Amino acid sequence: MNRIACISPSGDLFTMNPDGSELTQLTGDFGARESSPSSVRPQQLRMNEYYTWPTWSSDGRRLAASHVIVEESRTEITLQVLDARTGHSNIVYENNQAGLVADGAPHYIYWAPIGDQVSFLASTSEGLALFVWDGTSGRPAAQISLGAPLYYQWSKDAQAMALHVGSELIWASPPSAVPSRQSFHTAGNFRVPAVSPDGSTLAYVDRTIEGTALYVAPTSDLSQAKQVLDLGWSSSLMWSPDGTQIAVADQAISRTQLFDRLMLVPADGGAPTSLVSAGSSNDIWAFFWAPTSERLAWVTVNGASQELEMRVSSINGAEIKNIFDFRPSAEVFIMMSFFDQYGHSHSLWSPDGQSLVVAGSKGEAARRSNGRTPTGDRIYVLDANGIEGPKDLGPGVLAVWSWN
Repeated sequence: MNRIACISPSGDLFTMNPDGSELTQLTGDFGARESSPSSVRPQQLRMNEYYTWPTWSSDGRRLAASHVIVEESRTEITLQVLDARTGHSNIVYENNQAGLVADGAPHYIYWAPIGDQVSFLASTSEGLALFVWDGTSGRPAAQISLGAPLYYQWSKDAQAMALHVGSELIWASPPSAVPSRQSFHTAGNFRVPAVSPDGSTLAYVDRTIEGTALYVAPTSDLSQAKQVLDLGWSSSLMWSPDGTQIAVADQAISRTQLFDRLMLVPADGGAPTSLVSAGSSNDIWAFFWAPTSERLAWVTVNGASQELEMRVSSINGAEIKNIFDFRPSAEVFIMMSFFDQYGHSHSLWSPDGQSLVVAGSKGEAARRSNGRTPTGDRIYVLDANGIEGPKDLGPGVLAVWSWN
């Protein structure tokens, strides 16, 4: 597979190879590109409608995306599942009101790590709701939870979910309208609970007498939690894909949503590896595990230039490389703001862990060194090794890599 899905500035959905070849237009009224299969007949897209926030199924055969039609009297918002080769689509859900789950995001969409289930957040008349569609055409999605804020992660086998709804932490197995649930309240300042790849352990943050700390608990009995590490005022966490480490970013003082420390905490209880120490010049906005677990990428904010810097390091922290300076598109801005949620559903990493993809504009230094640079948001593929320069794949506001 190894394909990239992207949204054009006009709201069309495309897929392409990592070098920009075999561009396939799945929506819009301009027809498929010559390099696309002749059977592709993209849906017609009018000036008052657009697609946004595509995400790949685990097998790479389908995409799910939000579709918006703006009429004079109403706005129609649907969630659609599209064939990644032909663009043929099915409507999975139609919003009963024109609300957003985040700026510019009609839904948050998250395919199950295996199988046909699609989970999504949508704004309803009752508030923010989590739904799961089982993949059966014509069958409506089931509402799983209601409340805000609401963050969650699937277990790798798609048989359970960890949910953080308000202050309540929930282990739902299976994730259905009437699941078997364990739950408790946590006062930790974090968003997404982290499920180990084997589904046996849940990592989260809670208050202690002296502050906050990282905890791990067996999913078979959440009451048997163990304190692992003291943390700062706010934090984000994510298991490595191989389950050996937990990446944790935290912030010593309440000031912004940025973090000033990034570390890797071994699952076996060993000493953490520090990648970014408190007091460094650039604050951390987001981080993303490579699928191979051999690298971690993170985004820092350069206060002087007000630009983002994409950095990559091996897990031993021996060599940190700054591979790209950029200004994010509005969509990537939202992704970075909620990276610990989008990191589970929208992959910036290539399947082999050798490249990343981002949308935005080049930083000032890159524009000066390259002479004339196209304006507007564009899609860039980045070499994680920092050897080759960024590859410009053309205009676009959002790009995500297939899982395989």
